[in-house]
Amino acid sequence: MKNLSKEELLSRMEAINRSNAIIYFDLNGYILGVNSIFLKAMGFGEEEHNQLIGKHHSIFVNYEYSKSEEYKKFWDKLREGKFFEGEFERRKIDGSPIYLQATYNPIIDESGTITKIMKIATDITQTILSRNKIQELSEVVKAELENSNKLRKAIEIEKDAAVNDLDATIKKSQNELIKTIVKSALFVIMSVGFITTIMYSFAILSNKDTQIIGSTWSNMFSVLLTNAFSIVGTIMGIKYATSEDKKDKS
Repeated sequence: MKNLSKEELLSRMEAINRSNAIIYFDLNGYILGVNSIFLKAMGFGEEEHNQLIGKHHSIFVNYEYSKSEEYKKFWDKLREGKFFEGEFERRKIDGSPIYLQATYNPIIDESGTITKIMKIATDITQTILSRNKIQELSEVVKAELENSNKLRKAIEIEKDAAVNDLDATIKKSQNELIKTIVKSALFVIMSVGFITTIMYSFAILSNKDTQIIGSTWSNMFSVLLTNAFSIVGTIMGIKYATSEDKKDKS
């Protein structure tokens, strides 16, 4: 840059001035000049630059920041020749926020003395607002996913509880059915035995043949036990199959 002619430097500055918002400050932060792009960005008319000349940079920031130690150090560093670049939140004339991609450049004369500060900026408000909106939506989506996972876990807990209750009910029903069958079988056996005993007694008293009665009682008793144990075996098989099916699902 030092080897460029004055005309070349002026040409480059003019190109920057046509496409960027530019403002100049003295070393204490007071405004020396602005271009039309900066005026428009900050909510001023193109011919209102006189309203800004002599005002302090602090009119573009919120009151709390303008009184902070951080803001004071910012200008101290600029006076020392430090270069700043980044995204800056500022305030327009109506108080609304504006976001600028900007550089604060200390201007040094031929003797090496810092004479003023030049700020070159681009309005990136819409980009920042869109980015913030995306972040907000991402947080909403994240929260919804967390709620969805919580709901899924709650449903799984309720489902497991329902399956356990159903299994307990089935087991209870199976046990009750088995008890009923056993009781019925015992009752029938006792009834058959009682009737057979009476028949034997009558047969003996009347000198009848008891062989037929004994054979009948034996056949009835055998059929009864076979059927009773077959039913119990079937129920136990169902109970075992239900238990195995539950293990496979888990």
